[in-house]
Amino acid sequence: MSSVYTFIHSDDDILQELLKIFSNARGTAREQWALEAEILVEPIGWDALWKLSKEFCRKFDVRFPCITLVTVTSVDFEGLSACVELLGVQHENIVLPSNVDDVPLIELWPTIKQREVSVNAATTAEFIDLLRFYYNNLWMPWDDQDDKMVLPNTIVERMGLWSDLHNGKIPGPIALSISSLRSEAIKAHKKLKELDSSICSEDLADEDGNKIWPIINVNGKKIEVREIFKDNVRSSCNITLEICKPVSSAAIGKRRWLVVFAAAAQRARRGCRTNAPRHRIVVALWKGGNVQEFEKISTFLKTKLTNDQILTVMVSAEESLASVPEELVICSDTYEIPDMPLSNISISSYRGSILKASDMRSSLLMVSEECKLRDLSLHCSSVSNVIVVRSGSSHIINCTLLDESKYCQNDLTQGIIALADSKVLIENCSLENFYSGIIVHRGAQVELRNCIITKCGVGIQMYGDAQVTLDHTTIDKCLEQSIRCERHIDDACKETSGIVSGLTIQPNCKIGSGDLQREVVVVEQDIDLI
Repeated sequence: MSSVYTFIHSDDDILQELLKIFSNARGTAREQWALEAEILVEPIGWDALWKLSKEFCRKFDVRFPCITLVTVTSVDFEGLSACVELLGVQHENIVLPSNVDDVPLIELWPTIKQREVSVNAATTAEFIDLLRFYYNNLWMPWDDQDDKMVLPNTIVERMGLWSDLHNGKIPGPIALSISSLRSEAIKAHKKLKELDSSICSEDLADEDGNKIWPIINVNGKKIEVREIFKDNVRSSCNITLEICKPVSSAAIGKRRWLVVFAAAAQRARRGCRTNAPRHRIVVALWKGGNVQEFEKISTFLKTKLTNDQILTVMVSAEESLASVPEELVICSDTYEIPDMPLSNISISSYRGSILKASDMRSSLLMVSEECKLRDLSLHCSSVSNVIVVRSGSSHIINCTLLDESKYCQNDLTQGIIALADSKVLIENCSLENFYSGIIVHRGAQVELRNCIITKCGVGIQMYGDAQVTLDHTTIDKCLEQSIRCERHIDDACKETSGIVSGLTIQPNCKIGSGDLQREVVVVEQDIDLI
């Protein structure tokens, strides 16, 4: 697979480019994007990496995420989609159709190297990058409705909110609540479309053959079922807009967002006043059980609590994480964890609880800032990555990471991924049956103490400028290499006395056969991961 175009733009640059698209207010969001796509997107013959959607992966029983190399055979500008022909897949054991229609443009990343020299891939890639930003971050469910016109002022407001959500102006818990509201609105919109297609059968049509919705009687008024769902979608979305209206204040002299409602809700949830000392919340996550089990759990929790902590017992994992606790204690044998970014939290268990994903997604846990995981069994039956450390320092203690899924293509899974500038300390943990046990990106630091990595394709995969330290650690039964350093052709990753720069292996470690010249491999690649 070839390298792809990537772009780094400031928030203001993105806003100015979006305003060019929506400057004339010529109709719905999709219509305005379609007009621009006809000018900037190559109609045929360009190569791209296609990052398959969750729905497509689920349909063909492929683990998400999955990336394939395709060539575009035609573009539907009105639908902002393309027909593609598959040229290659990530791994040989993945079976997909050779031709696929209606692939959204935002799922395609044009490659730098093109087989057709006349293709203007750079312009196409930059347009799709902007399109992807809009639909991933600013789009709202009603933007593409026939009677809706998206105005430049709307884009300015939404872009301002997005910037404040990501630059720290809005506190983390409130930002998470606002983002969750938008996600809920989009999910409701999707359900509405599904109901539209399922309820409107052939026997529910007007004289012109147009599908219609059933009519029900509510308090003496006849209401179309469709309108009820529309109201639910709009009410959910409008909460976000009302909370986030921009207001001006001469006292502070700059633009701020109205988050009073969300802040008040957060304080109420914590049960404390603004001027009161902030209590440290501990949530015990328990599905319920008999009295004897409750007594044992209570005794266990008493050993973990201090006088300045407040204990709450909850059933819902999503609600417990939304309360932003300092510590989460899993008290049931198994729990499904929702797709929520976590930061500054400690997660432990009563007696080695198993955590799984609630649905198909990329990662089981995505953590940042200061996080601690202790006494857990983390399974990846529905995800490709168990733990992704985005930033900050994380401590993983006495945990088991395992791929026990039904998928035979375990070569698509990763145990722990440490992204740039993150620091991860892993102690007394075992990782088994992954393609890559641990991936350490540029600038990341990972230290393993008393750990076992076994039955993986690659035990540890590190990139240039990464730091990896192994102490009392065993890596065995890896099909390809125990440790692999992947570097770009122009990378500065060099070998020193047969060992990769940045890699420290204590004499008390057991790495494969013990021959480090064989077990530690440097591979040059010309691939940019997306």
